[in-house]
Amino acid sequence: MIKKVLLFLLCSVSLQAQHIITGTIESEQNLKWILLYQMQGAQQEYIANTSVVDKKFTLNFPENAPKGVYRLIYTMDSTPFLDIVYNDEDIELSFDPLQPNETVKFTKSEENKLLHEYLVATGGPQYKLDSAQIAYFSADATKRATLKNIYKTNYEKFKKAQQTYEQLSNGKLVHHFIKASQRYNAEEPVEVPEVYLHNLKTHYFDYLDVDDEVLINSTMINDKINDFIFYVNRSDDANMNAKLQKVAVATAIGKVEHNPKLAKDIEEGLIYTFVNQQNADMVQYIINNHYEKLPFNYQDTAFIKDIEGQLRTSIGKKAPNFKWSDNGTAKDLYSLSGKNYYVIAFWSSTCGHCLKEMPLLYDFLKDKNSTQAIAIGLEDKTSESGWKTQIQQYLTFVNVLGENKWSNPIAKEYGINATPTFFILDADKNVLAKPDDVEALKSFFKTLKQ
Repeated sequence: MIKKVLLFLLCSVSLQAQHIITGTIESEQNLKWILLYQMQGAQQEYIANTSVVDKKFTLNFPENAPKGVYRLIYTMDSTPFLDIVYNDEDIELSFDPLQPNETVKFTKSEENKLLHEYLVATGGPQYKLDSAQIAYFSADATKRATLKNIYKTNYEKFKKAQQTYEQLSNGKLVHHFIKASQRYNAEEPVEVPEVYLHNLKTHYFDYLDVDDEVLINSTMINDKINDFIFYVNRSDDANMNAKLQKVAVATAIGKVEHNPKLAKDIEEGLIYTFVNQQNADMVQYIINNHYEKLPFNYQDTAFIKDIEGQLRTSIGKKAPNFKWSDNGTAKDLYSLSGKNYYVIAFWSSTCGHCLKEMPLLYDFLKDKNSTQAIAIGLEDKTSESGWKTQIQQYLTFVNVLGENKWSNPIAKEYGINATPTFFILDADKNVLAKPDDVEALKSFFKTLKQ
């Protein structure tokens, strides 16, 4: 009898320790699945997945799941997404997957309800503050008096809402995010745009505690830094924009450099962003002036090599040369001639997405006599025979066996970390584009002279 009672108590504790997310999709969009990730700074860890049935879904948090920020992902490219706060409670919500943050409604979860109410309560006054400030710059004396009253009224509304929700959230997990979300506003509208911008930059991080472990294990610090660099500090003039971004990067990293792990995560995230923007100058600036100054044990040499590989194939640069053997005859990329364009496709016979994309590529290029495709199959010993079978479908391609898969020298030279990956080159082997898929490749070709 005692054993049965103990077993019942243990089961009860287990059930109490596990919480769920119950969701409803408020859209005609036909979602089929949803993934749950735990956010850990700039990184995310997979937790669970579930199917969407009749626009409803349920996800289970693991027993003793850590408190913090979790992300719901429901598209292949992971955007858009919805972040939620978890603090040992069930969560019930509904949202439109096309506009998750604008449409989300929480019917269960005190933490998320409070955070959502805070964002609504402060969002209205902040919008009116910003609008009044922008209008104030160019207004005449009469209009300025009216705008000043509007500004002061909403300044007080914002201030009161901030104080109210900081008090209401005291002791809750969302308290950390509510405090950190506060924006600096001058007590009165500023007359000169340059002074306004200076104040905004100077006070941008006033309310962000970069030593707060809750914030460190969320996206808050990373998001604030990205906004500071890419939105607050920007110019339409390319040279001025480069100067502003370098100063902004130095300022932002200076806030976190005392925490080398956080600094490493922030710097790697910025480097990836600038690589995607094809901004080799900013990538090199961060590596030389910040990343290489991290304690040696925090520097990831594999990461740097990957970045260097991606920089070697930046748009406008000449693609790295590589060699292969064609029935015993030595060939190389630079020796190919007679075509206006070249498409390099890295793929694998074991990659399901590749097996869908490569036939589409072949079908698109088969009638384009001015274009030559070089298909590099990244294979290992177990998949080599499958590659030999697959390439019989692509006889007009130059088919190159990339032995040792990710460790293949060509793949490393090109910074390949996913398949399929495509490059479009001109006749001189300069990189024209790096389309994400065959559909994007087709769109780019429409802009080219054949």
